[in-house]
Amino acid sequence: MKRGSAFWLIALGMAAMLLGASALDAAAAAKIKWGATSVRSGLYANTVALGAAVNKAYPNEIQVTVVETGGFVENLARIQKKSIQLGPADGSAAYAAYKGIIDYKGKGMPDLRSLWGGYVTPIHIITSKKSGVTTLEGLNGLSFAMNPGTTSGRVIELFFDALGIKPNYKMMGLAASVDAMKAGVVDGWFKAGYKDAAILDLESTMDINIIPITKESIEKMNQKYPRHGLSMTVPAGLFKALTKDQLSFAYVVSDFVHKDVPEDVVYKIVKAVWDSRKELVANLTTLKEGRFDEMYQMAIEFGLGVPFHPGAAAFYRDTLKVTIPPDLVAPK
Repeated sequence: MKRGSAFWLIALGMAAMLLGASALDAAAAAKIKWGATSVRSGLYANTVALGAAVNKAYPNEIQVTVVETGGFVENLARIQKKSIQLGPADGSAAYAAYKGIIDYKGKGMPDLRSLWGGYVTPIHIITSKKSGVTTLEGLNGLSFAMNPGTTSGRVIELFFDALGIKPNYKMMGLAASVDAMKAGVVDGWFKAGYKDAAILDLESTMDINIIPITKESIEKMNQKYPRHGLSMTVPAGLFKALTKDQLSFAYVVSDFVHKDVPEDVVYKIVKAVWDSRKELVANLTTLKEGRFDEMYQMAIEFGLGVPFHPGAAAFYRDTLKVTIPPDLVAPK
């Protein structure tokens, strides 16, 4: 064999070995489908940013693909079925699904595990100024826009039920609710979000009230629907209707994962997000206002209820030197 031919054969062999090694690396990378929301939702960007943080931290070990979904309720079902590996959802709905209680009775999802405490979001209960309604009790019989199938709609309906409040519900979509309020078709509505654009839109054309809640109402909620009554204080000036700080109903958005995702993969996902948390809250308003950077503390403060995945629990033990509460330790 000629010397030149031998050289090229060796070169080709080395190239094949390198390509083979690269292919093996790619094959070995854990492929994660991370459910999000509709791309039209302002929360879609949150999941994209979280997934990007993981891909950046572990480019050859984890490949995250963000998947558009119908939202939080759908994410829970898809995690249980393994069509996605993880995704965000309301913590109270996830707790009900995990336990198989309330609206998940008979269709429990015991394979759900949590990653972190998430971020808290207020749900503003709104009435038109002309209605004269300024209290929760005043909502009885009031024409009230209800958005079925939404996370906020689920918890608000349960909240009113726990308090014995019976508005005159008018079923409609989110966009239609704004128009209905403006037209006077309904005199009440609710909207999740901190400084929500839909409420700002309403206030640009009409006077509204934002109804305060009480600690007693939250206690009643939790008596009937455990771990569903959450609250946060919203500041004066957030909207024109808020002339002083007041207590608002709230829910916590957390990310949940199937128990069968390997422990080392979950550990790395949590570590990547933890290491990027300051940057994440600096760039995403909902995460900043919702205290997402307090990833572990939020789970404790708001009674997450769905146990940590063992990989997440191991990360918090290693990093924060904490003892995980018993209800957040996954069953073996």
